[in-house]
Formats: sequence, structure tokens, C-alpha cells
Amino acid sequence: MAPRKKPVMIGKPKNSKTAKTHTIPIPEGITSIALPPSRVHHASYHYPLLLDDRKACDGLLSWFKGVEETRSMPWRKTWIDPKDYEGKAEELGTVLGKRAYEVWVSEVMLQQTRVSTVIPYFNNWISKWPTVQDLADANHDDVLAAWKGLGYYSRATRLHEGAKAMIAQSAGSTCPLPSKAVDLQEFPGIGRYTAGAVSSIAFGEPEPVLDGNVIRVLSRQLGLYMDGKDKKATDVLWEEADRLIKHVSGLSDAGVSEVPGQWNQALMELGSTVCTPKPQCADCPIQATCRVYSEGQALSTKRQSPTVIPDIEDACTLCELLDTEDLATITEETEDIETPKATKKRKANTKQSNKISQYFAIGKTEPQPTTDCEDDEIATEGSDHLSSKKRKASLSDPVATSIMKSTVMYCSLFPKKVAKKKATEEECVVCVVELRPSTGNSKWLIEQRPAKGLLASLWQFPQCTLSASKSTPASRKASAQKYLSSLSIGDVDAGDAVHVAAFPSLVHVFTHIRLTMHVHQFSIACDDIEGFVSDDVGPPARRWVETESMDEQTLSTGMRKCWDLISK
Repeated sequence: MAPRKKPVMIGKPKNSKTAKTHTIPIPEGITSIALPPSRVHHASYHYPLLLDDRKACDGLLSWFKGVEETRSMPWRKTWIDPKDYEGKAEELGTVLGKRAYEVWVSEVMLQQTRVSTVIPYFNNWISKWPTVQDLADANHDDVLAAWKGLGYYSRATRLHEGAKAMIAQSAGSTCPLPSKAVDLQEFPGIGRYTAGAVSSIAFGEPEPVLDGNVIRVLSRQLGLYMDGKDKKATDVLWEEADRLIKHVSGLSDAGVSEVPGQWNQALMELGSTVCTPKPQCADCPIQATCRVYSEGQALSTKRQSPTVIPDIEDACTLCELLDTEDLATITEETEDIETPKATKKRKANTKQSNKISQYFAIGKTEPQPTTDCEDDEIATEGSDHLSSKKRKASLSDPVATSIMKSTVMYCSLFPKKVAKKKATEEECVVCVVELRPSTGNSKWLIEQRPAKGLLASLWQFPQCTLSASKSTPASRKASAQKYLSSLSIGDVDAGDAVHVAAFPSLVHVFTHIRLTMHVHQFSIACDDIEGFVSDDVGPPARRWVETESMDEQTLSTGMRKCWDLISK
């Protein structure tokens, strides 16, 4: 990474009168740790310590530079500096357009999907359609086919629609993607996160990103105990993510640069590999600025400090109360952190202090063990940032190891976890219909799903939903026969269909639906298969497909399971 042209400015904005008003105010002085479980604190407690710690900011960027190529992601490339293309506007537009397109495709593919799964799909996609223009010109069935097996197929449809819209509005520009996040969000399927990623990574604009990984990192950095998916929480986190990237990129002095993209990718990488649901705090490059880590250290080492009760109008109204049962589990982990030479009296006192009720009381400050833990005061620019090796070395001490373990357990409580809603139970009958000629190969009936909604535009076997409370083998067979006889399938009379077999039920789980599929096979005999219309315009569009071509069809995973039952 090239050195920055201007240094990162640390501290309060120069012109406080015109500075943006934030939900989280700038603290007027040193803020004490919000001791669990009550965590009484001022609203300004959540002010990002990274804003006052240049060394930590630089440390995160340096850390990312060191791990950037570890997972060999083909969409991670060197930032394209416009200054290298002075006087070459058309060439710059071409390379930026391709780079932005690759970032866009990768970010959409990575939604709800593992990196290792995405890599081969990304490479195949870019080889088929290397530019936005190529994708815009592609056949939609080919687009869906390239996405087969990746799941959430509506993402492919939105990419295709977005590409067509970009070309239509680009007026022949060599870079059809706009550089500003607000403009990118005007296209189908591009939300605030994707727009921020493309704008910052490809164009160097200081635009924030906020995905599940970044939500987790910022919730812990800021000490926010909220449901990360709640709108109130995301509004605050977007605001602080924007505050941080504007600060780190030095917008007022440097303009566009590689820093915004590096910063956003660093946060995402940190949340994906270190600040995970079960974090590896000892390896974290911004441990020193983490509010939750400091709270966990205080809880684990029994540190106490006088609780300053803020005025009601200044108190935090964002955080919810911690679950004391979760904290009780953590304090149990610290029962044996004292040295083996401790006296019986010392052990008795330790057990007493481990009671959860003890944390509601204000007591005297106990002697501090010599471990790698944070001070009660906030970290500043002069903080001692221990290297990863030093942190790991300190954990060779069993006391430090136990403290770190309980600290990590505490950090894992953030952000607040909310029980997932139980998936809706649904049932359907799937009619697999074979057109069987007296001679030659059979054909099978498939139909296309609507262009919007679940599994948009994918192909499926004809199916209808059932009332789960009335579902029996006999009723399911009757429903399948009745539904099939009502279909319009060109020259074929669906009333001639003969029920062949009922197969064991299959269960397919979506994010919000648990679908039980009851598969029934039907057969329609004919003398000459060539005499039948092969396709029906619909809606829905229907077609007859030869057996050997079924594997090439863009069927959903659930339909593929149904086909596997029949074709065995």
C-alpha cells in the first residue's frame, strides 16, 4: 500500500460549528468502563476510540495489507489510481468500469455465501461476461444457469437487470458504473452496502459499508449492546461507519485514494476471520480501542471503579440490558484464575466475588494482576499497542489465559443475539410428468417461476400447495391429479396423465420456510412425440425437455432433489 499523501487527522473536527451532529456525541472528558452487568454509561461512551487513536487506525490497515492475499480472492486487486491515467480518460474509464464491475459481482455473490464457494463461480462468471456490456447482452436463462448451485437466484436476476439499466443510461461511456454510492443505488438490486463497497474499493470514495461482519466489529468497538439487525441499531452503526471512514480517509485533504477501500475491506476481513461470533481477541489489531474487550477484562479481573451516574438526559438510550445468566456463566470461568499458591482465605474471597450480585455493588479496587489488560481510561494516541506475538506470549501464563478466555466469552455476547423466528411449515405436491412416446426418448414437463419473489425465474416441475392439516397420502394423490388435469400444456391433454408412483417426501429448508415436497410421477403416452408443441409461452412458460437435457436446466436445489428421485 502506497504511503498516504496526507496524515490522518486525529481528534475533534476543526470547525465544530459546522460539524455534522451525530447520535453519539463527542465525550467531554475521560469515560470510565461501563462495568457489567448494569453497564451504566453516558451516551458519549459509544464514541469510537479509533477516532482518537491514529496508531490503531494505521495498525488495522497494516494488518489488512499483511493478510489481504491470504485467502486468494480473485476480486481483490491493486487500486487503480486516476493520477496514473492523466490524459487517458477513455482508457481510465475502461479499466475502472471493469474493476467496478468485478467488485459489484463479487459483493453480490458473497451475500449469504462463503468465500470458498464463491471463488469458482466468480471466475466462471467473469470469463463468460467480462464487462457490464457483455452481461447486459446475455440471455437470462444463461445467466441463471451460471448461477446454478449458488442459491438465492434473485441475485443473478438483479445483476442482469442492473447491467442492462447501466448500459441504457451510460450514453456510450466507457465506465457505465457511476462512482458515487448515491448514484449506484439507483440501479436494480444495488443497496447501500453494495454501493458503498463498489464506490470505496473501485473508485476510492470515502463511503461506508455495513454487513454482518462489520456490524459485529463496530458493535464491540463501540460497546453497543443492541440487536444488530434492528433498524435503530443499523442507523447508528451506519452513521458511525461513515464517521470513521471520512476520518480515516482524510477526505478534506486527500480526496479519493486507496484508503477507503482498504479500510472497508479491513473491517470486513477482521469480522470474517478474527472478530467472529466466537472472537480471537488475542489476534485483534484494534484490541486497544475495543470497548467490549475492556469491559470483559474488567469483569474477568474483578476490577471495580466508582459508578458515575449520568444525568437522565445524557444517559445512553441505545443499549439493552445484559442477560445476567450469560454473565453468570462467564464469571464461573474466572473462579480459578488466582495463582495456585493462593491461601484458603484468598480462595474463599474469590468465590464470594464471583457471585453475579457482586457486580451490582461498588467495592474497593483490587490489586491488578500483571496481564495484558486495558486500563480503565480510554486509549489515546500514545497507547501502548502490543504486537500479536507479545499478546500471545502473555497468554502462556495460566492466569492470563483464563482471563483471556472469559474476556472472549464476554465479547461473544455482542452484538445482542435474538432468537431466530421459526420457519413456516409448508407442504406441496410436485407433479413430475413424463411424455412417453412409443418409440424414442421421453420428455419431461417443467415450468418457469414468476420473475419476482422466491426462486425468481427458475424452472420447476408443476406443483401446488397443500393444507398441512389435511395432508394424507390419498388426499395428496387426489390433489396432484386434480391440479395436473387443470394445466394448459399445449397440444397435450393433461387429462390423459396416468399416475405412476408416489415417492418418499422430501424436505427443503429456505431461510424462512420449511417446505415438505410430496413427489408424484405421471405418464402420458403418445405415438409421435414430434407432433407435440415443445414450448408453451404461458404464463407460466412451460416446456418439454428431453431426459438427457434435464441436467442442463436451471432448476432450484429442491427441484433437483425431486429429479434425482425420479432419475435413479
